[in-house]
Amino acid sequence: MGYVTLRVLHGTDRGKIFGHLPTPVTIGREEGNSIQLNDERISRYHLKLQEDNDKIVLTDLESTNGTKVNGEDIQVRILRDGDMISVGRSLLLVGSHSDIDRRIGEIASKMAPSEEARARQMGERLQRMASNHSDVIEDVGEVRSPLLPSGPPPLPERLSPAQSAELSELLDYVQAVLREATEGAVMRPGNEKVEIDFAHWQALLDLQARLAELLRQIGDPA
Repeated sequence: MGYVTLRVLHGTDRGKIFGHLPTPVTIGREEGNSIQLNDERISRYHLKLQEDNDKIVLTDLESTNGTKVNGEDIQVRILRDGDMISVGRSLLLVGSHSDIDRRIGEIASKMAPSEEARARQMGERLQRMASNHSDVIEDVGEVRSPLLPSGPPPLPERLSPAQSAELSELLDYVQAVLREATEGAVMRPGNEKVEIDFAHWQALLDLQARLAELLRQIGDPA
């Protein structure tokens, strides 16, 4: 039996994490799906994820508005950690932090020595971020990158309603900028390159997922 983790980057369900779900998994807006998304542009039963020969296969269930993986319209597609699924107004990232770190390592092993070193450095940085509960890296100088100079700080404590709204607006803006950048890229099957190298690409997606989680915490502190 295969397992899959999905993180909602954008949409009404932004910030939700569906971790280590056993396949088959169905996604749609109707009750009875493994993942029910609150999105009027998603079909009642939109897509299905199933395991076949140790691979996770996505099949669009003849949905009205279709399904995209990494910016491409698809009917059937093998999924890998780090892939993006676009359905309706929702954007989902495949894989947990550790799943994506593992894929970066696998890709790095196939790269030229200089590319491998850069990818491994970013993979180690993401691992440190994922294992640090406060998301604050003590020695920022060792892991500084032009895209993500440090992990996000913890949320401020005892925010007033007005402060929460202001912080939400700020984070919303940052996420909108990131979403525009990620949705503008295309990653075709068998090609591990996008407009930036894969490790930095995943760092951007990881930041976007973290911001989505923080936004959800602000909106639902309970």
